[in-house]
Amino acid sequence: WDLEHRPLKFSDVLGQPGTVQLLKARLARGTALDANYIFAGAFGGGKTTLARILARALLCQNLDKSDPEPCNECDNCLDVLQGRPGAYVEQDAASGGNIENIRGILEDLPFAIFGAPKRVYVFDECHRLSRDSQDALLKPLEEKRLVGIFCTTEPDKIRGPIRSRCEEYALRKVTREDILARMKDILAKHEIPHEDDAVLTVIDYSGGHVRDIVNRLEMVSQTGEVSLAAVREYLNLSVVSTYYDILLALREPKLAIALAEQLCARLGADEVAAGLAEAAMNAFRLHHGMFADFVYVDKSLGQRLYAVYGDEVVRLAEHFLRQRYTSKIALFCDLLNLQVGIPVTGVGQAPAPILVLAGTPQETHVNPIVLPVGTPPPGQPSKFVVNNTTHVCTNGKGVLRPDGVGNLGSSDVSALTSVDQYGVARQMPRGRAHVETPIQFSRTDDSDDTKVLSPEDWKREFEITWPGRA
Repeated sequence: WDLEHRPLKFSDVLGQPGTVQLLKARLARGTALDANYIFAGAFGGGKTTLARILARALLCQNLDKSDPEPCNECDNCLDVLQGRPGAYVEQDAASGGNIENIRGILEDLPFAIFGAPKRVYVFDECHRLSRDSQDALLKPLEEKRLVGIFCTTEPDKIRGPIRSRCEEYALRKVTREDILARMKDILAKHEIPHEDDAVLTVIDYSGGHVRDIVNRLEMVSQTGEVSLAAVREYLNLSVVSTYYDILLALREPKLAIALAEQLCARLGADEVAAGLAEAAMNAFRLHHGMFADFVYVDKSLGQRLYAVYGDEVVRLAEHFLRQRYTSKIALFCDLLNLQVGIPVTGVGQAPAPILVLAGTPQETHVNPIVLPVGTPPPGQPSKFVVNNTTHVCTNGKGVLRPDGVGNLGSSDVSALTSVDQYGVARQMPRGRAHVETPIQFSRTDDSDDTKVLSPEDWKREFEITWPGRA
């Protein structure tokens, strides 16, 4: 889909006024051929497009220094546009960044090109250049025998000596307003009817990456009008509404779980949890006039969600972001825990404030009950850390105690016996990791009751087990 029907110029570059101004100033002074350039930024942000425009301007035979734009008509400009061999070479470092290809480039340098002052090389995905390839380019760059334009999403992977020989330009993310204006202009030139919300939906879904936006708009336009309904169908955004439906159904566990089950059949549990958190935050952003990351948020559902929970939607979002969900069962448990106020924490995390959902669904604002950190919900027993030692208590007859006392799983700290804290693993590694030696740090009598060793006996056992290490 040729969106522009014409070669691009600097004036067509989106969202990089500072970079364009500096490049044009160099071209106007006639010093642009004395430098090398690095364009760094996110993928799909226009790095390679800008590099090609600059290459044409550097080689343009009709460059007007009062307005240094490539003419796109001279032989050099046409060579670049049509990919003909000449003074311009574009190298994909991802597939051709090895030392053999770079040596081939260097072998051509002594040969002049008619009508061009220097050779211009664009290295796309230049962070994929091998170490030897980067080393081979150092001297030609330093001696200014060529002009190198390096495009990368990972500038930190370019070696320091290369970066020190280049002017580095960080291309910022293009604003959605700039992209919307350009896409509307393109769609109008192609006489494709469209809705602004539909275009904005594609922009936000694509993360502002212009190339992806163009490709997706092209696909949607094949069906006719670029409408919000067509975009939602193409991008499979029906799941977004379901996120809000789940949050609105939290007081109806059967419905909430059924909806979550539908989503988990299409997405992973982690993705569903992230979607629930994003939906809750979008309701907050929408109410407070803030920009929502996803413009395809169902505004009416977002407004309903905020009407029910108010600013506590932030707490809902936090609830689903505290841990990773490796299974849908864990996600379902967290959904149900919101009903009764059971704290849900990740490993090593302190209990977070609990959001208790009480009452019946309604469209008026309801202030949820919030319990402070560390306060157990009403009617819930206090939680204690279960003893994790490997020592086993018995009932005096050589069998495990059937009442769950001690480290067999009891959560009641008062049920722990006086010997639980002395439990020591009978197998401990010594010397090499794969060698294990039985260590008898306790004695048992005929009744199989564990007897704690005195410090003197413990030391003697240690010296016998590990001679020479005491």
